[in-house]
Amino acid sequence: MKDIGIRDLKAHASDLVRQVSENHATYTITRRGHAVGVLAPPDYVAPCSGVDREQAWDRLTLLADKLERNVKHRKSAVRELERTRR
Repeated sequence: MKDIGIRDLKAHASDLVRQVSENHATYTITRRGHAVGVLAPPDYVAPCSGVDREQAWDRLTLLADKLERNVKHRKSAVRELERTRR
């Protein structure tokens, strides 16, 4: 697994996602030299995690649902700009 800094991730996101999709590449995302995340294909499970893929995916889905419920619906930036121009 290759390390990639957050700035490089932002600059080359499209190429990195293509590498993940086509070549099943995995990247450890770092911020100031410390690992903060992983960019990997959906079927990837970190080694030594002790959780099978189906359980990991179920946990991820539950977490996504929980996060979605906590997101406050923000106003559209375009609508706010239109409102201020009136």
